[in-house]
Amino acid sequence: VLIGCDGVNSVVAKWLGLPELVSTIRGLAHYPEGHGFEPRFAQFFGNDARFGILPCDERTIYWFSTLSFNPQ
Repeated sequence: VLIGCDGVNSVVAKWLGLPELVSTIRGLAHYPEGHGFEPRFAQFFGNDARFGILPCDERTIYWFSTLSFNPQ
């Protein structure tokens, strides 16, 4: 098991041979009436893209989207 939390220029990701990061956006979404999501992290992968959400509380969700480039 390897756990690495070393950010955008990740030494761990480079060591694992993961693609280099190109672009990341992130934000918070506020739902005044509540979002209805369970308190679980969700992440989706496909075509050099990654999207994830993490409910912060009953009305706020943290989200991110990452596009990667694999020069291979």
